[in-house]
Amino acid sequence: MAYYFRRSVLPTRLVTHQAMFSQPQKFALSKSNPVLFQSSLSRFYIKLNNVSCSAVQSKSRLFYYTKANENNKESVEKNENVEEKEETIVERTGKHDNEIEKTPPPPSRTFSDKSSPYFAKFAKDTAESLPTVLAYYFVGGIAFFISGDNLYSWYVNFRNECLLNKTMEKGTRPETDGSDDELVPRPEVLERLMKILQPHKNHSFYHMVCGEHGTGKTTLTRMASREAGRVKDKDNKVIKDGGMGIIYVDVPANPNLNKFGDAFVKAINFTFEEHISYTKHLARKFFGATEETNDPKWERAMDAFKRVAEAYKAKHDKPPVIVYDNVSRLVHKNPEILDILQDDAKDNADDRKYIAVFVSSEGSVPRRMESRSAWSRAKQPVIEIGDLSEKESMEYLIKKRKINEVEAKKLYELVGGRIVELKDVADDFLTGQSFEVIKQSIFTKVEKKFNTAQLLRKQLHHEVGKKAIKAILDSKELGFTTFMEFFNNYEEASKVLETNIFAYHPEKNNVSFQSQSIECYIREKKDIFIK
Repeated sequence: MAYYFRRSVLPTRLVTHQAMFSQPQKFALSKSNPVLFQSSLSRFYIKLNNVSCSAVQSKSRLFYYTKANENNKESVEKNENVEEKEETIVERTGKHDNEIEKTPPPPSRTFSDKSSPYFAKFAKDTAESLPTVLAYYFVGGIAFFISGDNLYSWYVNFRNECLLNKTMEKGTRPETDGSDDELVPRPEVLERLMKILQPHKNHSFYHMVCGEHGTGKTTLTRMASREAGRVKDKDNKVIKDGGMGIIYVDVPANPNLNKFGDAFVKAINFTFEEHISYTKHLARKFFGATEETNDPKWERAMDAFKRVAEAYKAKHDKPPVIVYDNVSRLVHKNPEILDILQDDAKDNADDRKYIAVFVSSEGSVPRRMESRSAWSRAKQPVIEIGDLSEKESMEYLIKKRKINEVEAKKLYELVGGRIVELKDVADDFLTGQSFEVIKQSIFTKVEKKFNTAQLLRKQLHHEVGKKAIKAILDSKELGFTTFMEFFNNYEEASKVLETNIFAYHPEKNNVSFQSQSIECYIREKKDIFIK
């Protein structure tokens, strides 16, 4: 048995190791005298030789703390650490270097091998937690989508509402057709129209504006809608724009429900309907929600107008105005729409929320509206726009169209002060047509109207029509009731009135010839209508 000793890190302690050559047992000299060993080791270091070739290849190195080997101290200490590990293995196993049974390294925790218990545990944990993770992300995604969808829907609807309010503040301000050189100034009529377009806060009536085709109603109404409320300084410079709070709706020529709705939407600058979020669309589809409305476009546009009209009234302390031009286009194809507009105009005039102005070219519209209870809130008398006076007509032909006075007089006597007809005959005359050719062209158009009204010889209304014509020639106009008595019934008289031979004037409640050209034709054909 041989003993070898190593000095520990602390010089006051001594750790002893025992290496057995043949015996597997190992022990330390715990019963030795420590004082003796300490005194011996305090004077020198013991260097152990190799016991044999098969023994443990342990080496003890003496540490000489000199300045020469201080640079090698660090490498020596590393080697000693390795040797200590080797000696420890020998002590624990009792085997030499060539007999050391190396402990295999612990298995690495890799998931590449599917038979590994770690992979099985990972797969099990993943399978258990996957539904929870997926549900978490799914619910989070749904919540994010709903929040974003509702936020976008709110933004779109808020923007639409801002556009509506902006349009109401500014007004529609419609443009007029034709150049300013061809417009005939009618300051009295224009002033009257602008007055009804600027109601005070307690205004409680709606208005009716009538006039035959070609009298300039639309042009004057558009001018008034654009200029009402305009303020100018002493230098005639505009300091405040007109048209604020005035919405102008032009009923289309073919006023089906969709086209009338489109015209209404265009007038108020509306995107037509509120943006509905996709979430609500899905709810309607899968859960049978019934919030969606099937109301036509024009009704939804009307609801939007009334909503912003209320805000305008609260801000400016006066009701806004909506103008329905060419409502006569509704009376034949969609009379129920005209009735609804009239009822709504009456109700909102009562509540002072907005004021409506109806502009019509046919006598059938005021007659229908007068027959309904909602007429009680119509302002009386009805505003009627008639023909130009002789003075206004001659100024137009001479000054604006540059026609000599003699020819201008003949043209005026043919068509009277109907501005649209004055423009037509002036255009024909300036292109080189003679007066006789122009006259024959006008009479041909008039004769077609008489044929439509069944007033020519051997036609249905010829005899009764002759009586009405003679009475109007004698007095220039005829009371509405008197006119109706010439016919067998009210329906027959109404059909004749709608053919534009006669004109109904609601302001005076009488009947006259529809135009100067009608009267000229009758006098030219007196053998048919007078004798």
